Amino acid sequence: MAAYLAYRAGIGRSPSTLALDRKAISYRHGKRGYPSPTASEGVKATLAGLRNQAAEDGRGDPRQARALTGTGLRAIERTAHRQRRGPTGRTESVESARWRGDVDIALASVMRDALLRRGEAARLRWGEVEFWSDGSARVIVRHSKTSSASAVLYVGLRAAKALRRIRAADAEPGDRVFRLRSGRSIANRIAAMARAAGLGEGFSGHSPRIGMAQDLTAAGVGLPALMVAGRWKSERMPAYYSRGQSAGRGAVANFYANGAA
Repeated sequence: MAAYLAYRAGIGRSPSTLALDRKAISYRHGKRGYPSPTASEGVKATLAGLRNQAAEDGRGDPRQARALTGTGLRAIERTAHRQRRGPTGRTESVESARWRGDVDIALASVMRDALLRRGEAARLRWGEVEFWSDGSARVIVRHSKTSSASAVLYVGLRAAKALRRIRAADAEPGDRVFRLRSGRSIANRIAAMARAAGLGEGFSGHSPRIGMAQDLTAAGVGLPALMVAGRWKSERMPAYYSRGQSAGRGAVANFYANGAA
């Protein structure tokens, strides 16, 4: 199995393709009642080595969506209520623009504060939102990509205020908070609001999470605390997302910040 993966890497297959190969082989063996040849430590070590080699060669880096930072969020807040043209060419009404803009602001703000994945945002119900007396809020994620356990996540004052604004008086606990049914819908909504705010292309449902990771790192939050905030099991992705901000706090940056020529 390890030799097969090495062969596939040798003919140019990416680390993500090799991971899919491994999953497919494991699935086929399981369906037929055979033990999987992919679970050995040798196979795991081979895959890790191939990933490292690809990174050293400049291949196989994660495809990163553009980060929706705090600066980007402010741009969305300034432009969210402007009327837009729909796919049919019709301009939305003032009332529709106001409501859609309120949802846009709440969605982007809450996804950033809670570092939500797009599927988590789509699944969030009003029964999983709790408003606190200090003006903040908490959201409960029942299960996530990396854990089956519930997580209680903090939402700051601005985002909580945006949430209150979109909560209908007759909202039921089981109603979807953002009224979007899938992660793809969340991604499309984020991309549209960023485009309308003049931020350009490349934004997706991952952008709020990446942006908050970068902002936290720039503010001095260390990698262990960042992993807790984003519920990452491995340091690989948060370290990758925030590598630029980490470099800005590194030895060379401090050297120049201290007045070196």
